[in-house]
Amino acid sequence: MSFDTLIMKAVTDELQAELTGAAVQRVYEPARGEIIIHLYSGGSQAGLLFSVDSRYARVHLTETRYRSKEKPSPFCMLLRKYLIGGRAVSFTNPPLERVLEIAFEPPDGMPPVKLVAEIMSRRSNLILIDGQGVILGAAKPVSWDKNPKRAIVPGEVYRQVPPQNKLDPLEMEQQEFVNSLRALIYSGKKPEQALFGAVKGISPLLARELLHRSGWADQDFDSAAMRLYAAVTELFNDYKNSKLQPVLLPVRKIYAALPLEHLPPTEQIKYERVNKMLERFYGALIREEREKQLKQQLESTVEKRLSRLYKKQKQQEKELAAAKNAPQHRLYGEMLLTYQGQVPRGADSAVLPDLYNPDNRVTVPLDPSKSVSANAQHHFSRYQKAKKGQQKIIKQLNKTRAEIKYCQGLLYAIENNDQASLEEIRQEMVETGYLREKAKRGPKIDSAPQPLKFTTSADHTILVGRNNRQNDYITFKTATRRDTWFHARELPGGHTVLKEAPYPPPAEDIEEAAFLAAYFSKGRENSAVAVDYTEIRHVRRRPGGKPGLVFYENFHTTTANPQDEKLRRRFKLQ
Repeated sequence: MSFDTLIMKAVTDELQAELTGAAVQRVYEPARGEIIIHLYSGGSQAGLLFSVDSRYARVHLTETRYRSKEKPSPFCMLLRKYLIGGRAVSFTNPPLERVLEIAFEPPDGMPPVKLVAEIMSRRSNLILIDGQGVILGAAKPVSWDKNPKRAIVPGEVYRQVPPQNKLDPLEMEQQEFVNSLRALIYSGKKPEQALFGAVKGISPLLARELLHRSGWADQDFDSAAMRLYAAVTELFNDYKNSKLQPVLLPVRKIYAALPLEHLPPTEQIKYERVNKMLERFYGALIREEREKQLKQQLESTVEKRLSRLYKKQKQQEKELAAAKNAPQHRLYGEMLLTYQGQVPRGADSAVLPDLYNPDNRVTVPLDPSKSVSANAQHHFSRYQKAKKGQQKIIKQLNKTRAEIKYCQGLLYAIENNDQASLEEIRQEMVETGYLREKAKRGPKIDSAPQPLKFTTSADHTILVGRNNRQNDYITFKTATRRDTWFHARELPGGHTVLKEAPYPPPAEDIEEAAFLAAYFSKGRENSAVAVDYTEIRHVRRRPGGKPGLVFYENFHTTTANPQDEKLRRRFKLQ
């Protein structure tokens, strides 16, 4: 991506054409580093978004509805004070700079102000200045200590972005360009780096495009440089005359102010309005990034839980193994009472005949400080305790194993879902205590879950859950007792419900529903997956179990191939 000077010029031209004279209605701060100004013009409302986030620095119109932070920053409050009730009277862009300047006609009783958006990656900023050019406030204040050349703090005079020591493509002479390019290339720079370093307003992406358009070749530097000069001049004449055609390349995750001839045209989507393109690009990029972050957060939480559960399971299995040795302690006690005359005083062990196999000798551990009868009672006590604890340990171990299975299902769902389903999983993890709910962080999920919906060849409906919340919803709320329930055997995956069909369903319906159950399970990459199916009335929640965990009985089993290309095409699956 590249929010370069050409993109800024295109954005400014559109804003000047569409929003000059627009009234300021609201100022929002949806997140740190973001400001949205709602402008009303020509009977419609437009949101102008500014972001000074180093990863997503930009300015463009947006139709997305945002919520403001509960506690807006002082800078947001300052903007509300000076802008609400006023009008945007002009949108200007200093030539070849990634800077947008918006002049505002003040509301009653307030002085005129100007809002300056500097979109320059990590140095991006949003600055409010008064009519005399004095800074009133900034999204990111910068002191003299941090930048000795240009402080951005209230009370200081606003200084424009320092000019780059590069050629101006709107005024440079051909020989001047050739000499500058030659010096950089002869110093060891590649042509792309040399062009980027020589001419103002050119991004690395634009440099690659211009080299391609000029047919650059190293063999004859002078002629190649002159062709490159002609390409640069032609492009910036289009820039000057606002003849730009923005394009988006979603697969490569880049955009540009003009079609890129060095890349396949089939990858490029042309837009009439640059603001529309930017909203689509950044909307998708940020959704993807947030989905990635949420997925990492959920995975990390579940993996930590699983790690603790595995340790707990190992300890419980160790305790169970010890408890299963309980009869040995009873035998020790009986042997001590039977052969107490053969037990030496003060010994830490005694070798005695096995009561049930006298030919064998058994070593009995002893406490030297206790008498023979006291040692016998000690072993009887250990026997009784182990016997009583065995059932408790088994119950706890089964509970631990069930939770491990639940966490494995959670991990599968997290790895194979989109943003909307991940939010449902996050909410489920809050409700089960795996995550702590942050106060009013994002919208609470109150709407009905949205499972996947398919139609069989016989025109019957199949619902597939993508997470435990959806699984519970389709199995216990939307399905009737006579609907058919499918699930990949012993594999994490979605509950699958075949509706409207009689039981047992026709063979074709079974094949298609079983295929979907296998496809939306951890066995997706296998060529054969065992799938159980039964009537919904035979499916029950586990008492006190985690969401999505069920018992089922009276089931049949079929085999499905989730790699079946015919069925993948039938249900439009990859």
